[in-house]
Amino acid sequence: MIAPRKALSDCHTVRAALLRHLGAAESQGIVVRGPVRSGRYSDIYCARLPGMNTELAVKCLIEPTTGEPDRATAQRQFEALERVHHAMPANGHFRVPRPYLAVPSDGIVVVEWISGRSMTDLFLSTGLTLVEARALMRRAAGWLRCFSDSGMIAAQPLNVADKLNALASMETLLGRSKTAQEAFATLRAYAERAGTLALTRSWLHGDFKTDNLLIDANHTVGIDLHARHENAVTHDLAAFLNHWELTLCHPRAWRWRPWRAELARVFLDTFDPSYLDAKRLPYRWTALHVMLGNWCEFTKRERRTLQHVYLRMCFRSVVKRMTGQLHVAAHADDQQSTRKTR
Repeated sequence: MIAPRKALSDCHTVRAALLRHLGAAESQGIVVRGPVRSGRYSDIYCARLPGMNTELAVKCLIEPTTGEPDRATAQRQFEALERVHHAMPANGHFRVPRPYLAVPSDGIVVVEWISGRSMTDLFLSTGLTLVEARALMRRAAGWLRCFSDSGMIAAQPLNVADKLNALASMETLLGRSKTAQEAFATLRAYAERAGTLALTRSWLHGDFKTDNLLIDANHTVGIDLHARHENAVTHDLAAFLNHWELTLCHPRAWRWRPWRAELARVFLDTFDPSYLDAKRLPYRWTALHVMLGNWCEFTKRERRTLQHVYLRMCFRSVVKRMTGQLHVAAHADDQQSTRKTR
């Protein structure tokens, strides 16, 4: 159950929180409007402070079970953003918002305001062409490449043992579904092979998807990054394309279904073509594992509404297709191994 929000619910309380941090001398110049966006975990306000030429985004993080400011997450997100902001090359094309300040006691993170549109909005718009869609996928892959190169660590195989251990809790929620049962069996069948190749590792965005990429004419800006963990970049690749699969369930995105596979290939090929070839099996294995986790999270909060009935059907369809894709990747891997031994 989500508790009523107890703080930071309007412009006045956001302005008061900024004043507590900045001091009364700044009071006449602070202007706050919004919320310009609200979600389960945060509200976003736009603010202008005296002496600054840019508007600021004030993110008020909410702990959903209590309705209180999420102090710990505010501190973590600010520290992650600072680290990535300083590490990513200052080329301007691929970047994150500039961080300005954190007020953890109020669950606040203040960053540069980005005026671009989200990549999701662009894909759901009626005017986007196929050529432009391909370009967006290349920009998404380019941002992730720049981000992961900035935090690169030693390559290692997937830790499939830990991931297999996680299947038990997933089966508790999804085990009655034949589609899920087949997916679990397929993951177990190919687990050993998925864990043989050393994979590129870096820090992870933690929620990499089209919602969290803002686009304007010259910049691709990644937002809402966590960067708390380091692991195989297949996790961010899978998160992005899994979200793309689910986005295509939206009626306004149905027109992209004929190009579903092509646009996914453009993304992977731009990031690293080996994920369409030598690393395809561990990538497909990771993607299916992550999607089953997404399905579990959806199941925990599922309601008896037509929308949720439709989404449950979407999850079944997507998981079934991804299970088939993992089989195809394993078969291609077999054929490649056979050719090498001849």
